[in-house]
Amino acid sequence: MASCVVCRAQNTNAPARLDYQSFKIITDRNIFDPNRSSRSGGRSEPRRPARVESFALVGTLSYEKGTFAFFDGTGSSYRKALKAGDTIAGYKLTEINADRVKLEADGKQVDLSVGMQMKKQDEEEWQMAGRAESSGAAVPATVSSEKADSASSGEANDVLKKLMEKREQDLK
Repeated sequence: MASCVVCRAQNTNAPARLDYQSFKIITDRNIFDPNRSSRSGGRSEPRRPARVESFALVGTLSYEKGTFAFFDGTGSSYRKALKAGDTIAGYKLTEINADRVKLEADGKQVDLSVGMQMKKQDEEEWQMAGRAESSGAAVPATVSSEKADSASSGEANDVLKKLMEKREQDLK
């Protein structure tokens, strides 16, 4: 016995019946509407990243014309060579030793060793932040000579001045 199955052909070109509700979102959120405003459904203002400032003691220098402490930091106001009594970030430099300095602000003293840094976020207070983030390691260096040759110290002074001038030009 042979069975025969009769199939009805369906017309695939006939449009599907869709109602207005399927497309209502297009008119509700019309991207060309001149009075369109952003949705306020739970979105908050994007937070700006916290501004972090820091400065670090890079090294110290002591020679016949004085003792200096060298600082580097996130801003040009923190990149400087200071002597005792000068200020950086609101701290007064009270003492300079071979491997550390003492800073004072509002009666509070801070010992900052070579390679250490101070950090603050936004308007918070300065805090000791550990080792400075740099490519080189801080290594204390000492020079042991009773009398420095005046000609060589004059040359060293000129070299130091030229290096500091070049650094200031690079910062501009």
